[in-house]
Amino acid sequence: MSNIWFGNNQQTIGDKIKSLFKNDREPIEKKAIIAHYRVKTALGRINNYLAKIEQRDRELFQSVVDALIKRDERKAKMYAKEVSELRKVAKQLITVQYALEHASLKLETFLVFGGAMKELQPIVGVMKEAVGIVRSVAPDVWIDLQVALRELESSMNTGIADISAELDVGLDSEARKIFEEAKIVAEQKLKEHYAELPKLLTEAEKSGEVSP
Repeated sequence: MSNIWFGNNQQTIGDKIKSLFKNDREPIEKKAIIAHYRVKTALGRINNYLAKIEQRDRELFQSVVDALIKRDERKAKMYAKEVSELRKVAKQLITVQYALEHASLKLETFLVFGGAMKELQPIVGVMKEAVGIVRSVAPDVWIDLQVALRELESSMNTGIADISAELDVGLDSEARKIFEEAKIVAEQKLKEHYAELPKLLTEAEKSGEVSP
């Protein structure tokens, strides 16, 4: 299908990867490929985490409902606390998921069409933010992102004069913007995929009876 639209001379990302690993002439692109692979692996792991969290959330939510039916408010609050903690992790992972999807798309564009090294700068910023978020909640994702980050940072220093000053320009602000959008998306997805806790329990949580 792609050949119909773009012609036989247009390389897909798969063709690009194969050609890069046939020779040693483009180390920067090879590092970007490794980073891209690790990001995709991290996204797969996050999807698995979220599927398990959603299943566990349904089980705990049902426990909340059952406890309320039995008028056991103490147990209901206990289960509600677990639900709250679980949803905090879900929100963190969804936030990282959105940001990494953005990073993955940028890496794919860079690999297929090429470009200046400065185009990878916001990806590094996203990686650094993501690493800080997942370290305590998803160690295997953290490892993948650490490898991806190392490859990207080393690729920026391959065959290039000192660009450390250039790398800092606008890096934090763009990464921050991506994560602000990601947090909004995470809030929306939580509302879509997770049932709202009974009002009695949410009010208890706000008053401090149930820890957030």
